[in-house]
Amino acid sequence: MTILALDTSGPTCSVAVMVGEHLRYEARAVNKLTHSRNLLPMVEEALDKAGVSLEDIGLVAAVVGPGSFTGVRIGVATAQGIARAKGINCLPVNALEAMAASFLSPGSCVCAIRDARAMQVYGAAFQDGIRLMEDAALPLQGYLDRVMRFEGRLLFVGDGVAACRENIIQRLENRALFAPAHLVLPGAGAAAQLASLRQDEAAPPGELKPLYLRAPQAERLRAQKNG
Repeated sequence: MTILALDTSGPTCSVAVMVGEHLRYEARAVNKLTHSRNLLPMVEEALDKAGVSLEDIGLVAAVVGPGSFTGVRIGVATAQGIARAKGINCLPVNALEAMAASFLSPGSCVCAIRDARAMQVYGAAFQDGIRLMEDAALPLQGYLDRVMRFEGRLLFVGDGVAACRENIIQRLENRALFAPAHLVLPGAGAAAQLASLRQDEAAPPGELKPLYLRAPQAERLRAQKNG
């Protein structure tokens, strides 16, 4: 099956095409344009570079969060639009799982984090492909309290690492390991690979939903105002 994967859940806009078991093409964009401006041209480029057409796509995977509320909505809506036009299914991919997927080596505890703003992170933890901690939105120190319970050294990955690195080192000292900087930014390639292993979880486009660990800021402000 040919899978088109989209990730607009973070600072990077990414598109990938997977044909069978092979990742045929992946691109990332970090520029001044919004994800909504970048995404469709990147889809067209990805299909062209991968040597396939939209007619060849059998499944659309989208990273549904946790992440940027606006970014997630863009990716979900675009995936739904493509899938509806083609009459095919969608598959949701968890952002933190995608971040950790490339680093799930035997015996390592992989801690995936993303900046959630409001002095919080989105975080989860995995070992040997098994989830150790459910997704959570919480202050960094609260997240570190949780992952410190796991044995051995902890490998931190994800686009939230850079902002938290010094605090992590201060708290964990030599227990903390960090993925190489050039591998930290997540991409749609990992989402495509996860989707290829979970094709039985695909569902109609209308069932593709954003994953929010907390209410969007606008809703929180309204709640405070109505308080």
